[in-house]
Amino acid sequence: MVEQATQSQDGDSKSTLPLHFSVCSLKEVSKFVKTNHYSKTHPGGIDFSFKLEYNGELAGVCLFGYMAGNPKASCVLSGHDDTSKYRELMRLVLLDEVPKNSESQFVGWCLRWLKKNTDLLAVLSFADPVHGHSGGIYRAGNWLYTGLQKPARPRIFVNGIDVHPRMCVNRYGTSSIPKLKALGLTIETLPRESKHRYVYVLRPELTPLLKYPLQPYIKTK
Repeated sequence: MVEQATQSQDGDSKSTLPLHFSVCSLKEVSKFVKTNHYSKTHPGGIDFSFKLEYNGELAGVCLFGYMAGNPKASCVLSGHDDTSKYRELMRLVLLDEVPKNSESQFVGWCLRWLKKNTDLLAVLSFADPVHGHSGGIYRAGNWLYTGLQKPARPRIFVNGIDVHPRMCVNRYGTSSIPKLKALGLTIETLPRESKHRYVYVLRPELTPLLKYPLQPYIKTK
């Protein structure tokens, strides 16, 4: 069994232990995420990056940033509507060889660092059932489950390829289905399954201000 690393005052874990947590830049870990995450990419707006080393080698990355789309949706505490006080856990990537339970441990270290070193109020994360995710690591970390988010825009297939609406705007100047078709593209759509929404309140005294009613954790097989 691997001994758990403990954090020093600057947020790093002791480097003498097999698991070593530290703050890093996005540039340091961007390639790792693009290589090992199923999406092969990471979104923009990331301003907090953390890495996990296992026996001296990079083995995990956790990225936080501003919520894409409508940033006001990130303001989950009543009376606290400053979007700069919230972040979304954008990417969590760990290699298979890390010890069991390393994911929840790693995320816990990140949250403690954010609580100590920032004035953020809460962090959100979404588990995508399309990829078989229900949020087990968030349950293990005592995140609050607030149910499914509102149905998102349908998936857009451009010439048979699944393209995110933001990518459509970047490539074609629009994500409007009629306008895309007017460009001569073959467009198909499919409903997009809603994601499970989890919230971690970094300032526990504000938990009663949560805008969403708490839901029981999802039963998994």
